[in-house]
Amino acid sequence: MTIQIGGYQGARSCTGGPTQGARNLMSWWLGAYGSRGATNLGIYNCRPVSGGSVLSVHAEGRAADLGAPVGNPWSWGVMDTFRLNSQELGLQCVIHDRRIWSSIAPDWRPYSGSSPHTDHGHVELMWWAANGGLTVDRLNQVMGGGTPPPPPPPAMPVLRLGSTGDAVRRLQETLNRWYPSLPPLAVDGDFGPRTDARVRYFQGRAGLVADGIVGPATWRALGF
Repeated sequence: MTIQIGGYQGARSCTGGPTQGARNLMSWWLGAYGSRGATNLGIYNCRPVSGGSVLSVHAEGRAADLGAPVGNPWSWGVMDTFRLNSQELGLQCVIHDRRIWSSIAPDWRPYSGSSPHTDHGHVELMWWAANGGLTVDRLNQVMGGGTPPPPPPPAMPVLRLGSTGDAVRRLQETLNRWYPSLPPLAVDGDFGPRTDARVRYFQGRAGLVADGIVGPATWRALGF
C-alpha cells in the first residue's frame, strides 16, 4: 500500500482511443460494482479539461470515468483505496465528489473544477499502467479480490409510543426473544403501552436512558 508521489504525466496529444489499462480498470469496476449501479461514463475523449484549455488525459485514453449513483455510501471508500494503493496500480489522479488527489501530494484536497464529479470517479493512469501494466488480476489482488464490501444494514427507524408497521413487529419479536420468561408481547405492529413498558425495561437493563424511544443506540443494543 503506497501512495504515488511525483511523476505526474500530462496529456500531449489525442491518440485515437482508450488504452488497454483503462479498459481493464473499467472492466474491473463494472464487474465488482455493477450490481450496485456502477456504470461506464467513458474513457477516450479528445478534449481539454472541463472549463480549461489544458488537454485532458482522456485525450490519450488514460482516464476512466467510473460511474456511480449520486449519494451512494460506497464509492468514496473505493476511490480512497485507489489513492492509498496508487503506486502499485499506476494511478496519478483521482477526482470524486468535489475532492481531488493527484501525485503532487499524498492527501485529498478540495476540487474547484467546473464538474463536481458527484456521479463518477475520474481516475487517471500513468503510462506504464495504461499500456497494459494495470490488469484485472492486479486490481483484484490490490483491491482485495474485487469483491465489494457488504452494503451497510439499512437504518432502522426511530420508534416510540404510537408507532406502527413492520419495524414495530421486528421490535416486538426481538423483545420476546430477549425475555422468553416474561409474558410475550403481541406481534401486531402496534407500539402500545405494553411494548413501551418492555422497551423501557430493556433500556434500563442495558444501561440506556429508559425513555421508551427506540433510536440507534437501542437498536444496536438489541443486535441490529
